[in-house]
Amino acid sequence: MKSVVFSLLSAMILSACVMGGKMTGLHEGMTKAEVINVAGDPDGYQRNGDYEVLLYLERRTSAWSYFSGAMQDLVDYSVILKDGRVVEYGPGRTHERDPNITPFIRVPVR
Repeated sequence: MKSVVFSLLSAMILSACVMGGKMTGLHEGMTKAEVINVAGDPDGYQRNGDYEVLLYLERRTSAWSYFSGAMQDLVDYSVILKDGRVVEYGPGRTHERDPNITPFIRVPVR
């Protein structure tokens, strides 16, 4: 019985690591094509001059309940590109601001 429980627990931990997200392979300097290759097609898109924003919605399993099963959270990820290269990325949405400065700002999730 202990080995079955241990096996199930191990499988859940490993699957949680795999589900950690498609965003783990991103880094600054990547091209738009590389981002799409790693993370897939974006769920949303914005453009302002030399800047582009790719918006991704990631579904994460956050908890498990005996009565309702696995519960999922939606996590917004924004990837900001300038001249086709990643300059900023991470959880949160982007908002447009004064175009005389960087036209997009990423607002992290708290």
